[in-house]
This record gives sequence, C-alpha cells and structure tokens, in this order.
Amino acid sequence: MLAPDKTSTEQALKLSISSCAVLTVYAGSLRYAVSPLLDASMPAWFDPVKATIATAVANGINWMDDLCIDVTTLVPQSIVSFAATFDTVSDTLNNLETEIVMSSGSATPEQKQQSIDALTTLMDGITKQDTNLAALANRLLSLAKLVQTDHDALAAASRTVAENIPDGGTISKDIRTDLGNDFLNITPNGPCMVSLEMKSDVMIKITQTAGSHPELLPYVISQKLIDNAIYDNEQASDAISKIRAVWSLMNGLVGSAIEDLSTAANEDVLPILQQAEFAAARDVWDQLSQIAKTLE
Repeated sequence: MLAPDKTSTEQALKLSISSCAVLTVYAGSLRYAVSPLLDASMPAWFDPVKATIATAVANGINWMDDLCIDVTTLVPQSIVSFAATFDTVSDTLNNLETEIVMSSGSATPEQKQQSIDALTTLMDGITKQDTNLAALANRLLSLAKLVQTDHDALAAASRTVAENIPDGGTISKDIRTDLGNDFLNITPNGPCMVSLEMKSDVMIKITQTAGSHPELLPYVISQKLIDNAIYDNEQASDAISKIRAVWSLMNGLVGSAIEDLSTAANEDVLPILQQAEFAAARDVWDQLSQIAKTLE
C-alpha cells in the first residue's frame, strides 16, 4: 500500500506543532521577560555580556516571527498538498485499472505508460515536499547551532562576572535556585505566539537576591532558558526528521512501483496496480490530510 503508518505519522505531525509551542515559550521568555531587564542601568564591564544576551533575544525573536511560522505552516501543509495530489493520481489509476479489467485484462502499451506517468507525478510530489522539509530542517539546525553558541557565550561570560563580582558565582547560583522551574505566568496563543510575564513573587525574590548587582538577573535567567531550549530544539528537529522519514518511505514505495511497471509485461501491469491498493492508501492520506488541517 502506498501510504505510511497513520498512527506514527499523526504523532510526528502533532510532535512538530507541540515542539514549536515549547520553543516559543523559550523565545517569548527571552523576548518579553529578559529583554526588558536589559534596559536597567548596568556597569560598563557588563556590556559584552549584555550584547551576548541581546543576541540570544534576537535569535528568539527570529524563531517567533519567522521560523516557527514556517514550521507550523509547511509541515502540515506538506501532508495536505500531497494528499490532494494522491487523490488525483488515485482517480487516474483506478480508472486505468477499470479499463484494463473491462478489456482483455492485459494493459496496452499506452495504459502501461499512463500508469508510469501517474506514479511519476506522485514521485514529483514526494520530492517537492521532502525538498521543502529538508530546507526547513537545515534552518532548525542553524537555530540549534545559534542557541548552542548563545549557551557557550554565556558560560564563558561567567569568567567576566567572576572578575568583576567576587561572589558573582554564588549570587548567580542563588538566583537560579530562587527561580526554580516555574517562574513564569504563561498564556499560549498558538504554537508561535505566547503572552508571559515573570511571577511577581519570584521577581521580588530574585531582585532581593541580586542586591546591588541587577545585571545578574538577565544573565542568569537567559542561561536557564537556553539550557532548556537546547533540549527543546532537539525535539523539534526530531519531529521534522520523523516527517521526512515519511517522504523517504514513500519515495521507496513509489519508486519500486515505477520500476516494477517499467520492466513488467503488459499482462502484469494490472496485478502491480492492484497490489498498490490505491483505495486503501487514499483513505489513509485523506485521514492524515484532515488531521493536518486541524494543525495549520
């Protein structure tokens, strides 16, 4: 049958959207909770660290305003678009099957070529969707590299902090403890938008802990957020990989069918077409298309 496993494909689709929503919380946290803290008066020695944090914020904004939107649009749309192509090709091939059955049961050379041409249309659709997702996967990889660079730059900044604040390491550790794992009020507005703010009690607590060094607040909060984002980005990339695996599977299935038809005798064309189970495959693609449409 020329269709992937419905359950695993559905899970991959949903994972791609949920992973985006998690990454958006990280990006929104940098954008709406950390960025405003950079407006406070800070010592000159902190400028390089501040610039590092500002870069991390910019990367988060790029996720929310650009890449996330593309992921949550193109991934489900790849399924919807191909399902529509499959419907058209399935109609063509079902009609050919009927024509062959009603005649001699053996395909004419023209019918054999029409079958190959129809499957080639499917292959073109597969190639198109996989090419789009490959480009998207590369952009996600670029984001992952940027996040890792942000992480490493902030880790390196610990030396700058230690040189200028003798007990900066201890204060930073205490701020991280005060933050805990639940320091934001979060209201998701879709996978690529979020409203959030620091919880007031946590903000009071970490401000007191920072004392005369408020510059440590955006520094520590950014570190904590980026630590989480590294794992979250892996999840998003894994989701795209699972969707690409669908197109790899389809490439193999349709490619084999084209190869079989190309070398088949005319009397073997009908069994090859019947073996592809177009009606059952079409049903799977239609179901996946309906699921994908709810995720757009």
